[in-house]
Amino acid sequence: MPKPTHCFLCFLFLFCFQSSDAKVDFTNEVRPILSEYCFHCHGPDKSTREAGLRLDLSEGAIKDLGGYSAIIPGKPEDSELVFRLHSDDKDEIMPPPETGKRLNKKQKEILEEWIKQGANYEEHWSFLPIANPDIPTKSIKSKSSHPVDRFLAQRIENEPFQFSQQTDKITQLRRLFFDLLGMPPTPKEAKSFLEDNTKNAYTKLVDRLLSDQRFGERMAVHWLDLVRYSDTIGYHSDVFMEVSAYRDYVINAFNKNMPYDQFVIENLAGDLLPKSTKQQKIASGYNRLLQTTEEGGAQAKEYLAIYQADRVRNFGVVWLGATTGCAQCHDHKYDPFTIKDFYSLAAFFSDIQERPVGRRNPNLFLPSPEQEKKLSDLELSKKEAEKIRIEKKPSLEKKRNQLKAKLVKKSENYNYEEPAGDQIEKFERIFVEDSSPLNAQLHGEWKLADYPVFSGSKSFVRTGVGNNQHFFLNSKNPHEVITEDDEFFAYAFLDPQNPPKQVMLQFNDGNWDHRAYWGESLIHYGRENTVSRVKMGPLPELGKWVRLSVKAKKVGLKRKAKVNGIAFTQWDGTIYWDKVGVISEIDPRNNPELSLKTWTTIAKNDKSLPGNIQNLSKKLENDRKNKEKEILKSHFINYIYAKAPKDIISFRDQVKDLNDQIEKIDSEVKTAVDAITNYKKTFRSMLVSQSGNKRMVRILPRGNWLDESGEVVDPAIPEFLGRLELENRKANRLDLAKWVVSKDNPLPARAFTNRIWKIFFGYGLSRRLEDLGGQGEPPTHPKLLDHLSSQFRDNGWDIKKLIRSLVTSDAYKQSSIPSEKLAKADPLNRLYARQSRFRLDAEFVRDSALSISGLLNNDIGGKSVKPYQPEGYWRHLNFPARKWQAGQGKDLYRRGLYTFHCRSFTHPAMLAFDAPSREECAAERPRSNIPQQALVLLNDPVFVEAARVFAEKILKSAQASDEEKISFAFQNALTREPSDDEIKVIQKLLKNQRQRYKEDNKSAMDLLKTGMSKYDPSIEVSELAAWTSISRSILNMYETTARL
Repeated sequence: MPKPTHCFLCFLFLFCFQSSDAKVDFTNEVRPILSEYCFHCHGPDKSTREAGLRLDLSEGAIKDLGGYSAIIPGKPEDSELVFRLHSDDKDEIMPPPETGKRLNKKQKEILEEWIKQGANYEEHWSFLPIANPDIPTKSIKSKSSHPVDRFLAQRIENEPFQFSQQTDKITQLRRLFFDLLGMPPTPKEAKSFLEDNTKNAYTKLVDRLLSDQRFGERMAVHWLDLVRYSDTIGYHSDVFMEVSAYRDYVINAFNKNMPYDQFVIENLAGDLLPKSTKQQKIASGYNRLLQTTEEGGAQAKEYLAIYQADRVRNFGVVWLGATTGCAQCHDHKYDPFTIKDFYSLAAFFSDIQERPVGRRNPNLFLPSPEQEKKLSDLELSKKEAEKIRIEKKPSLEKKRNQLKAKLVKKSENYNYEEPAGDQIEKFERIFVEDSSPLNAQLHGEWKLADYPVFSGSKSFVRTGVGNNQHFFLNSKNPHEVITEDDEFFAYAFLDPQNPPKQVMLQFNDGNWDHRAYWGESLIHYGRENTVSRVKMGPLPELGKWVRLSVKAKKVGLKRKAKVNGIAFTQWDGTIYWDKVGVISEIDPRNNPELSLKTWTTIAKNDKSLPGNIQNLSKKLENDRKNKEKEILKSHFINYIYAKAPKDIISFRDQVKDLNDQIEKIDSEVKTAVDAITNYKKTFRSMLVSQSGNKRMVRILPRGNWLDESGEVVDPAIPEFLGRLELENRKANRLDLAKWVVSKDNPLPARAFTNRIWKIFFGYGLSRRLEDLGGQGEPPTHPKLLDHLSSQFRDNGWDIKKLIRSLVTSDAYKQSSIPSEKLAKADPLNRLYARQSRFRLDAEFVRDSALSISGLLNNDIGGKSVKPYQPEGYWRHLNFPARKWQAGQGKDLYRRGLYTFHCRSFTHPAMLAFDAPSREECAAERPRSNIPQQALVLLNDPVFVEAARVFAEKILKSAQASDEEKISFAFQNALTREPSDDEIKVIQKLLKNQRQRYKEDNKSAMDLLKTGMSKYDPSIEVSELAAWTSISRSILNMYETTARL
């Protein structure tokens, strides 16, 4: 399209345009305009680029578009860009009217002057190598030699205002405590600093706080927001996941001053480090903190795409300060990240072994030293059991196989006939004889005895005091009651030297409400004179074997009831038990131990049978070949048939005995393995990265997980930031981590330093903490940011050293109250000629109240805890439905950092004070000022309880008068004396509350009973309630919850 000529517009432009001597700053003035108004259609993303014009690069801007160019350096009057900015034609004006964007006069002038000055492009500031600028020389604005002060002073050298005065010592003290520890100083901590008049008192305080264990907790809050740490999985049912050990790792890393480069490597690839420690594996849990799902109908492939996108987004923001997520569906519209870069980054994480849908079980266990010792003992028991199996099982199996072969020969010529129906037979089944049941769960001690014995070679003996028992349950082969005349029996021998007072047999068919007893009625189970507690007679005769028996009907066992367990219960004394079983009268045709036909019918469901036997029994009778019928018949005669010849039964019993020995050996190994597995369930655990076979990763056009047309990609860093030099192998997460902290990468040091600056000055030097790219803000002090970043990176990535350099500057110690001139000239405090004041983060509001009251539990680390939460707040959490169970004792008073974090329903007190849900990375929290915050401070049980305990502390102090008590309260809460006006206001409130609670004892009691801790009954109720109102007011003051 030929360029239109508009002479009048050109003349008007030349007449109106006035040149300026000031050089236009591309980074701070031009790029933000182009990024906001032009790059969407004329930027890095080729999929949305219009007219083939690219304005993010110089070569694109000056490109010949057919006789004209968007920008002609030095000639704004001939540049199509300028013409389009001034056009009144809706088809020509830029940006197009439908975008709703329009440049103002000032912005147009900046672009015109820039073009006039040569239209020089600069690479985006954050992608440039980190410089190490010279520290400015002395300034008329500051006498300080501190680098931070020098750089800040240079920026305001020509401004009509000065730095603010140094704030008072109390404010400095409280500021440091809030910034470094997240809570106010105690009176004792305050006194040691306020009474120290030495020159280095302040630096001594800084060093003391940096070495305080609470420092790690304070710093961890910010970090956990970044990595979206939570105790729940997020999607769908949002159920619990155990990752609290990662929080402990972060706290310890900050406390130990772990170099940041090591911290980065351990987070991204701790599991890939050679001989990685448990702590390094825990660090790699960073890769598992994302939201996941257990929803049954979810598509695995879709969620793999969701997870990889989440990881790349979080990687970009956390480690680079870059919005890599904008390249998920297309090339980034404002930064050089391409869609290929996005999926190449995703490929780094494709080795992580995880279930896309379903429960993610912990894969690292963290036993305490005591648990380690017991686990070692259990491991030893397992090794011993395995050793016995290795030594004995092969010979037993060989012997058993020989017997089986003999057994087959014995039965070859046996002539079996199906039973007739003209005779009812009694059938005896034995549950216990010489050994405990192998196919059931055993409870209590089953102690074998060699004497006395009724049947076989062993009996079982039990000695106890009071009610005691042993039993088996959940037998895999329960007895099905044939008729109500089935007779259960057990042989008992009561020790004449130590006889019991009562003997009871209990039968389980799904419940234990079937009991028969002999002797006194001392055992409390069941209700007398019902089937749940039937008296059969006096105690059996002492010193001899007595058969105890009871019919099924007597204890309420109906036909077809399945008895899967029997309990042997006694009161006091010693009893020997032997030969326990049941006798039934049956039609042999219906007895699977007497009828091949009946046995074959039920054998198909008997999983204890050999596989070939079970499969043959599943066939229809007419479908079985003769050979198959013979196989079934042979197995029946050899191992099942109760009327087989004695020599077959003898061999059968020997095979069974060998099977029992083999099963016992296997069972002991399994018991040892299960003991270890079950014991590990009591350990603290963690979900960590576990590398395995890499999934294939391909570019998903438009982010569509169903579109498989995209190119398959290998792990690679963003192309514009270089490439990894590797020989003959693909890159992995460890390579990625090392690149992140390499000198070739300027982003991590800048991103981290910028965030640290924000913590101590209220705002980042670049105010968009999550985006150092095109849509972010250039730093107000780029040389200062580079100075701090280079010092941080080149001096061992020392976090505490970086922080110390910030808090020891004069700028940090300034007052946060601006002069009128300063407030007008720099209302947003972009030049840092004053400190910032702001409300504390949610966790620290809670911590402060607990600390002031004395309730705070200062334990470091551990699992998440559940403080008070409104009843029913979780009522919409389903699959499964859950109720919040508040903790007990000291757990209720732990720091806010440890509060159980649910993504769907974040604790309401935390939400009120702007804590994030952590569904996504939160680089910075908003700071709101809403009525709910005051309501939380006045009504949340933890704040009411803290106020009451604080009131008790006030009343128990040595202060006599109300005025002295008020002073004591202010010293504890605010580290200062109250003003005269404050005393008057509080005295008036105190008088009002005393009168109120003297007249309303119920309200006073309701107030004092709030919370789990008990109020002091030695203090008059109305007086304690009145002072609780005073302490509630003090805890609700802005000064209490703010960092000034």
